[in-house]
Amino acid sequence: MRTSDDIAGQGEAVHNQSGDGFARLVGGAALLTGDAKQACIDFCEQNAQIVMSCLPISLAVLAGGAGFTTMLDVVIVYGGRRVYLPTRENRFHAQSGIIVPAAAYAQWRSQSDGNGQIDVPSVWGLFLALRKAAILFALGKKWPSDEMHTTFGMSRRQLRSFRAEPGAPIG
Repeated sequence: MRTSDDIAGQGEAVHNQSGDGFARLVGGAALLTGDAKQACIDFCEQNAQIVMSCLPISLAVLAGGAGFTTMLDVVIVYGGRRVYLPTRENRFHAQSGIIVPAAAYAQWRSQSDGNGQIDVPSVWGLFLALRKAAILFALGKKWPSDEMHTTFGMSRRQLRSFRAEPGAPIG
């Protein structure tokens, strides 16, 4: 005979399986897969200055030395966690499978704390930084307010706030 605990356990398993794809989509993980990942890399490479200004410092240092593809790979593997960075890049490669050039790794590790640990922003944090870069890009290209509203879901007040930020392109 099945108990209520068995039924509840099955319901939870079905719920987790059916909601997993949607949760990843809403959580921003879809940004880092397939064609969307390549489009993201292309945008970052074509607009490196804007993107670098919006990234958290730990990711900006990594992207500056190793490239945006490596930065995205690190966020995919370690996003939202505190990570220990061994003293040598080959040990990091062995633990993560991610190749970071020696010079870039040394710069990235210099951003770590005294114990060699660094906080890697989550996928959602990276998504928000890239969204801000895309908004600044659109402002620089003088997109109309209506297009900014429909593309980014920005209110007029938010748009004025972005335009008023120091260093923001006047749109």
